[in-house]
Amino acid sequence: MNASSNSVSMSVADQGKLLALLRESLERFLASLAGVDEEQCRRHPAEGCWSVLDCVEHVTGAEAFMLRLVQEQRRPRQLDAPNREEFFLQRMVDRSVKAESPQGGRPRGRFANLQEARERFELARRETISFVETNTDDLRATEVIHPLPMFGAVSAYEMLIIMAKHAERHALQIDEIRKTIG
Repeated sequence: MNASSNSVSMSVADQGKLLALLRESLERFLASLAGVDEEQCRRHPAEGCWSVLDCVEHVTGAEAFMLRLVQEQRRPRQLDAPNREEFFLQRMVDRSVKAESPQGGRPRGRFANLQEARERFELARRETISFVETNTDDLRATEVIHPLPMFGAVSAYEMLIIMAKHAERHALQIDEIRKTIG
């Protein structure tokens, strides 16, 4: 769906809300990495658990993937589709509810070190912020299919909330890992 196909624009307030969420979660995510060295970033808190580097790789890949969905796969949304914005704002950071990453979002050692992973996340998030800054569509009027079947179709606006909160959720996971690995 291209920007000119939707005649209704997103409000300045809605755009500002998304930008604030994206910028705040960027800062929160980067803060979770402060002081983590190369040896620590590779340490797994337990067998089968992700390391800090694994988390950064996952969030970076998910950010780029979800942005591509919003940019390239939006379709018109039904007028009576449920609005789940508050649900995603509140529940995405609830670490007591676990969700398994889709296969494509799992860590595979894509980055040589934490600095590279961090820089790639920052680049991916800057691209997301740029999209929101330049978007002219009403993102609530379009939808995409979230990669987790439990979420199904979400408005493009909801997907951007999910993206912000996803980074925040994994910042909390990194905090947990850091407490475990010392």
